Amino acid sequence: MAENDPIKQSGFSGGAERWRAERAPLLEGVEGDGDFLDLGCANGYLLESVVKWASERGFALVPYGLDLNPLLVQAATRRFDDVPHHFWVGNAWGWLPPRRFRWVYAIWDLVPIALLPDLARHLLTHAVGQDGALIFGAYGSKSDDTPSIDVAQVLRNADIPVSGEACGGELPSGGPVTRFAWIRVDDWYRLTNAVS
Repeated sequence: MAENDPIKQSGFSGGAERWRAERAPLLEGVEGDGDFLDLGCANGYLLESVVKWASERGFALVPYGLDLNPLLVQAATRRFDDVPHHFWVGNAWGWLPPRRFRWVYAIWDLVPIALLPDLARHLLTHAVGQDGALIFGAYGSKSDDTPSIDVAQVLRNADIPVSGEACGGELPSGGPVTRFAWIRVDDWYRLTNAVS
């Protein structure tokens, strides 16, 4: 049944192969072991997938998540029942985490697009740990032939240094279905120290 399919519960109807092709490229921004915080973690299935894909690459990620919806957080904690204390209910906008995480992932539409650079600055200042990175994802739709926003360009337009980019999937009209961009915290601090 569709409601039992964790991929469909995650708002994706393209099946497991496309799920991986369009989501796994976010791991290009992850360069080793560490804590991985998924902001807007929903039912935790993407986080579970990322932990598995990272393991196949030879490194271990410890899952953490935040979502605004308490029912989704409950679903995520059931998926990770060995670490239920790794999940919180909250709004990523303005959230002050109890600690820092090496890898922080956020989908761009947690905030209006005009506020994405402010969200990036907030998370780089308060959530991303030493030797880590903030990764943003943007999803288009293959079935609707709708491209994702160019999240890297949005960040660059706000003078935020983009350390790397990756794409996933292919639209019928050409171009990627998903786009990812990351900011290494070292690059961010170099920029902010140069400006101050």
